[in-house]
Amino acid sequence: MLTLGAGARVPAAVMPMLQRLFIAIDLPPPVRWQLATLVAEPPRGVRPVPPAQLHLTLHFLGAVADEDRMALQPALAAVQQEPFTITVRGTGVFPPHGRPTVLWAGVAESAALVALHTAIAAAIEARGLAVERRPYVPHVTLARLTPGTPRAWTSGLLAATADLAIDAIAVDRFLLYESRRLDGATEHLVAATFPLQPPAASCRAAAGLR
Repeated sequence: MLTLGAGARVPAAVMPMLQRLFIAIDLPPPVRWQLATLVAEPPRGVRPVPPAQLHLTLHFLGAVADEDRMALQPALAAVQQEPFTITVRGTGVFPPHGRPTVLWAGVAESAALVALHTAIAAAIEARGLAVERRPYVPHVTLARLTPGTPRAWTSGLLAATADLAIDAIAVDRFLLYESRRLDGATEHLVAATFPLQPPAASCRAAAGLR
């Protein structure tokens, strides 16, 4: 353990490298572009998420040291689950009351999605990292709304997209992303990809399954 006297500074060489990480499901390009068209002509005050960055967040990890990320990746690779499908359905805002700051597309209830979220949470905690305790509300962030966003535009869009439904979106992997600020904009870079895989045959046999 490194001990420093009062007022001493830790040399940059021994400062841990921190990365802002989150785990998410990437969406197929046709789905991303379909969602992006919902905010293709935004008024002043609306900041749409670039189509290439639309995703379904599973867990937000925040600032993580590089050594913790390296330890986490094998645990994420060990997550076992059959591929499945999801449905994007409807839109909404956060917070639901008062002046909204986030416009999102919802995701229909999915037991498989909840199971994946839970399995990944267990992998995160097994490596000594914290997970959010708030109830998981799966959604795709479409845009950030500033105080200047016209209320009539927001309410009109929500009404027009209340019946939005994009079915049978295949989920066959999840990704670890690093979020970086580059030239004043946020970019999401893929740090690792984890294909979904069914439980091992030996586990199935032990459970009496075929």
